[in-house]
Amino acid sequence: MVTIILWVLDRLKSLFQGLGADYSQLHAIVQVKLTMDSRRSFVSLGRYGKQSGESSNNFIRILAIYAIIGGLISFAMLGVPPKENLFLPLTLQFSYIMALCAMTLISDFSSVILDSSDNQIILPRPVSSRTLWLARVVHITSYLFAITLSLTVVSIFILASRFGAASALLFLLLSLLSAVLMVFLTNIFYLVLMKFTSEEKLREVINYFQIVMAILFYGSYQVLPRLIGSERLVSEPLAHQGWHYLVPPMWMAGATETFIQPVFDQTHLIFLVLALITPFAGLWFMNRFLTTDFTQKISSIDQDGRTTPSTLTSASAHRQNWVEQVADWFTGNSLERAAFAFTWRITSRDRKFKLKTYPQLGFGLAYVIAISFQGGGLGSGNFFYLFALYFGGIYVMVAQYQLRVSDNYRASWIYGSAPIQEPGSILSGSLKAIIIKLLVPFYALLSSYVLFRYGFDKISDVLLAFSNSLVMLLSAALLSTRTMPFSVEQDAMKQNNTARGLLISLVLAVVGFSHYGLTRIPFGVWVALPLSIALCWYLLQQYKKTAWESIEMA
Repeated sequence: MVTIILWVLDRLKSLFQGLGADYSQLHAIVQVKLTMDSRRSFVSLGRYGKQSGESSNNFIRILAIYAIIGGLISFAMLGVPPKENLFLPLTLQFSYIMALCAMTLISDFSSVILDSSDNQIILPRPVSSRTLWLARVVHITSYLFAITLSLTVVSIFILASRFGAASALLFLLLSLLSAVLMVFLTNIFYLVLMKFTSEEKLREVINYFQIVMAILFYGSYQVLPRLIGSERLVSEPLAHQGWHYLVPPMWMAGATETFIQPVFDQTHLIFLVLALITPFAGLWFMNRFLTTDFTQKISSIDQDGRTTPSTLTSASAHRQNWVEQVADWFTGNSLERAAFAFTWRITSRDRKFKLKTYPQLGFGLAYVIAISFQGGGLGSGNFFYLFALYFGGIYVMVAQYQLRVSDNYRASWIYGSAPIQEPGSILSGSLKAIIIKLLVPFYALLSSYVLFRYGFDKISDVLLAFSNSLVMLLSAALLSTRTMPFSVEQDAMKQNNTARGLLISLVLAVVGFSHYGLTRIPFGVWVALPLSIALCWYLLQQYKKTAWESIEMA
């Protein structure tokens, strides 16, 4: 893939020279960046795997998955509607492409766009800001083009077979321009963040934006099938309105529609001009006005990141005191208290932990809400609220699973060198931190929705489901391999994931149906509640008694 990208880059040598870049320097920078990508993992589709030479093969597998997903959407969107009604399906198609490109830029390539690790090598040398910025754009755009091609390959064949090769080629061109437009808009987004946010908090803001984008992207899996199944989508044409000129996916859809119907009225010609001119105008604007500012902002990240210890202490003193107070409330000894505070702080600072955990919790809430509004099926059942309460427990277990994983797992030698006699206190303290920090707020939101929608008489079911979720969480911790917090690399945790997931799902189903049976017995839920709480307390005590012989060290 590197060879192909560099070959295409050589064919465009005159273009980059016309933009003011030193082509030999640009070629060298891009080549090194593409080579170094073998050491970087992609976040897309949950891949946090090996950072090795397998990265290129994994990227090809990701492209294959994108091609399958894009093909299914393309068949539904473009394979059925008549050409007179294609404006809305094409708009949704381009919206999907742009959304995925934007999410990829923010989730996978934010570390590339904001990468300051090469500043000490490149900036002291005679490399212009324009050359450095164009190298970043070429590096990122090459991957976006590959993703866009994988998403549109089926669409191209559908359009070519139904409406001719010209429409298919125009669709391909506009899809690639959509990726270019997303590069422009994402750079504007980063510059705005840099202007109004201090550099030391920039990556934190982007991390939370990644979480929100992931939740929205997962939520679209619930919305998109309903749009595809809508009769209005294929039976009624969408009338053009003035505000459509402000929506980029509609530019692309209208421009494609120009050659499909064909029609060359004023509205479609405006769409065509906007679709073809705006991406190039954005690149020219960035190249002319934003390159120096962007490079200066990137170079300042290293300097601003070197915050003095006094500033850090004054900024976080109140938070540390608050965490210590919470630890005093829920722990029984000093070792457990230290593990509680340690886990709380690490999970607040570790961006990968938050990126892997928070979207899952958000998706759990979004899924429950989406299903509950279905007119028929599971969402309309009398026991759906129980399904929602127990189904949410699966997503909470993701946090317990990620508790043992860290990129800095080699630092776990401290556990063996410290005079720790009761390692179970560390395990219980860490698990309590996850329960208080993530499980309790998650269930508070989930329970509030259940009580609001199904009535406050379900309070006993909410309490029992919460206690049973704690029991299942502790049971999973006791039955799985016990390791110290943040002491295992990600790859070591991939074994038996399928079997573990099936077992947890089976246990959840058994407990959930047992709970449903208790609701048919008068006061059955209230009788079972203290028994569940007692079992939860017993399992926690057993987990706290874990000895060194039961712990697997990395």
